[in-house]
Amino acid sequence: MTTGKTSRRKPVASFWLPALGLMIVTPGYAQDATPPPDAKQARQLDQVVVTGTRSTNRTEAESLSPIDVLSPKDLTSSGATDLATALGRLLPSLDFPRPAINDGNDAIRPASLRGLSPDATLVLVDGKRYHTSALVNYNNSVGRGAAPADLNSIPISAIDHIEVLRDGAAAQYGSDAIAGVINIVLKHGAGEGKNSINVNGGTMSKRDGDTNGVDGSVGIDLGGKGADAKGWLRVAWNYQDSMNTNRRSPLSLYTPEEAADGNVAHQRYGDPAVKTYQALTNFQYEVAHNIDVYGFLSLSRRDVTSNGYYRAAANARNVPEIYPNGFLPQIVNHTNDTTAVLGVKGVTDGGWRWDASGNYGINNLGFDIQNSVNTNLYYTTGSSPTYFNAGTFKNSQALANLDIGKEFNVGWLKNPLTLAFGAEYRKEKYQIDAGDPTSYFFDQNTLIPGTTTPYAGGSQVFPGLSPEAAGSFTRHSEALYADLENDLTDKFSAGIAGRYEHYSDAGSTRSGKVSGRYQFTPTFALRGTISNGFRAPSLAQQNYQSVVTIIDPTTGQLAQTGTYRTSDPAAIALGAKPLKPEKSVNYGLGAVWEPIADFSATLDVYQIRIWHQVLYSDTISLTDPLLAAYFNSIVPGQQVTAIQYFANAAATRTRGADLVLNYRIPTTSWGQVNLLASGNYNQVKVLSVSATPAVLQANSTDPIELFGRSSQGILTKATPRTKFLFGADWAIAGFNVHGDLTRYGSVTRVNTDPTTDQVFSARWLLNTSLGYAIDAWNFTLGVDNVTNQYPTRVKPNNSGEDFASGLQYSALSPFGFNGRYYYAKVGFRF
Repeated sequence: MTTGKTSRRKPVASFWLPALGLMIVTPGYAQDATPPPDAKQARQLDQVVVTGTRSTNRTEAESLSPIDVLSPKDLTSSGATDLATALGRLLPSLDFPRPAINDGNDAIRPASLRGLSPDATLVLVDGKRYHTSALVNYNNSVGRGAAPADLNSIPISAIDHIEVLRDGAAAQYGSDAIAGVINIVLKHGAGEGKNSINVNGGTMSKRDGDTNGVDGSVGIDLGGKGADAKGWLRVAWNYQDSMNTNRRSPLSLYTPEEAADGNVAHQRYGDPAVKTYQALTNFQYEVAHNIDVYGFLSLSRRDVTSNGYYRAAANARNVPEIYPNGFLPQIVNHTNDTTAVLGVKGVTDGGWRWDASGNYGINNLGFDIQNSVNTNLYYTTGSSPTYFNAGTFKNSQALANLDIGKEFNVGWLKNPLTLAFGAEYRKEKYQIDAGDPTSYFFDQNTLIPGTTTPYAGGSQVFPGLSPEAAGSFTRHSEALYADLENDLTDKFSAGIAGRYEHYSDAGSTRSGKVSGRYQFTPTFALRGTISNGFRAPSLAQQNYQSVVTIIDPTTGQLAQTGTYRTSDPAAIALGAKPLKPEKSVNYGLGAVWEPIADFSATLDVYQIRIWHQVLYSDTISLTDPLLAAYFNSIVPGQQVTAIQYFANAAATRTRGADLVLNYRIPTTSWGQVNLLASGNYNQVKVLSVSATPAVLQANSTDPIELFGRSSQGILTKATPRTKFLFGADWAIAGFNVHGDLTRYGSVTRVNTDPTTDQVFSARWLLNTSLGYAIDAWNFTLGVDNVTNQYPTRVKPNNSGEDFASGLQYSALSPFGFNGRYYYAKVGFRF
């Protein structure tokens, strides 16, 4: 790791790949040549995929890039009732921690692919770009500074399968696809046996965290029945009610005096209480020969009640007249997601495939605060509400897409050439709505008696969004892409892709991708890709602004931290500059080995380099009198004790490998057995960081780092370097036994003071379930985390955590800290 100015050395592929991509008419992927029919039937990885290719007949085994295909059975093989948790248990390369006391991030948790920022993974639904959330992760946890798509806004009951492309794909899909693409493919069609209703329930071994819910999916023929129908309509729904958990430190860990402190005795630390309401309907209807109208509408609402830090009775933030024994403030997040897609597609008599569609999506995240008080308001006016509307964040996107493709017979090519090209227009909007005046009221002249310090203003745990923070921000972009792929011989496939995109606020970008695959023998092939990509800074990163109470990682203390948008005069005066797009280069090399029909193995190694990575700056403490005086001269009357903003702060390199082994034991009188083993190794390294703005150094007594040791540790050591998964399914006479064993590698909390760093050890987690099917019914009993594993406890001297307030487990834990979970499911298929 180096410090100082970010390296100016350009990615070696950033010049020739875009040029190569723009010389052709299309971006594409190539896969190996189609094998003889008998050989293809013998393949185990023979499912046709649609992600990462414009061809209509590529299989998982033939893909030029590594792709994981997950079925509904995979997704429901555990007690998980939300998509992100299920993916975290199924994919070694995906990390989905469960932090608590993370404000809005208790409601919208980010997932990380290949150890990269959560917003470096593009999410598609039925191949259409899904909108991102309105929330910025401002806490000191995985995904800090990201505002990714909310995977848990999609009901599992609506999903046919999921394709996870573990490779850079900006040339095919545009911004955000640096780490890869998650394509959620919805259930299509109607008919007998395709409908289902499921009921589930569960509880933790600690006798909290009870869950219950019902979900289902029903298909209806349109314009006829069965094979004569002109179309279909499907409706899926999901209702889940999950109660909170509490894993605060036991009082036995403290001295009697410490145990008597309300911060410890009354603190709650664990999963929030969540109520989920989801519905998704999709359809397709033939309006003319070879012309279909299609679309889907997805509606999701989650009401999430999460806990803040307990305010003891004697705390200056408390009002004893309202809370004689202190109080535990809670955030009630209402997160609403809506997505609507409407399109028309068809095939011309000349064989041209075309697809024109419109797409609109929005995430609306409201902050209500309960069991709280505005201390400053109370001591100024003599009263204060205990329930506040603290404001709303909104993020929306509207898209128009046109995609065209065809297979051509070219005389000098042995096999048909796939040509695809298209265009996209996207408009984005980010909006902050102010809260009630009582939620942000602050009078700097209302002082704590005997001091020169004013009482804290705003609703406790999350001060309301003020009119100064509110605003509406928009941008638009236009894109052109092109794709070519071909089986050049019966053994060698190749593809080339290119994309040009222009943003109204971030300028133009060009990206390209070259792919190849060679089938050395009928059982062994090598594949490889080289690409460059980009990620435009999100509107949320450019325009998010708020004041929140979080732990300052540089001091380990709670701080009123103000985030200022990069265009705000306060941020500019502190050295902030307009954000520019991240640039990346991806290299991938993989092997596919299928020695027999029932066994397959894939190994893929990769390197990803990112320049100008958009990151949250360190919290810049205002305890330095010189810096505090300078800041107050810019923004007088502010109650913040620390400040931060977004910046193009670092260059990083990620290296790793994915291994996937599948073995299907031939069916015998003992039933059928499927075995799986997979693993991921991933290492992120910070190559350079941006220099601290001169204005900060000139107006501070102590040295200041824009992106220091603690923040770098979130990038490099907060996700497991290794993760291994072993799974088995045994089916016989209506019974099904499932088991999976996952090893989560160690993670490290890196702090400003190296002597307070802490490594949280690796853990093995075992999940099991027993199912029985009779006629149209199926019954399942299961246990997750059978051996009741917990993470390593936080050490009292770990300054990056908050042991003193009763938080005994780190927010970095890749599997949470809830312990054993029992569940049952009943399903009916018709």
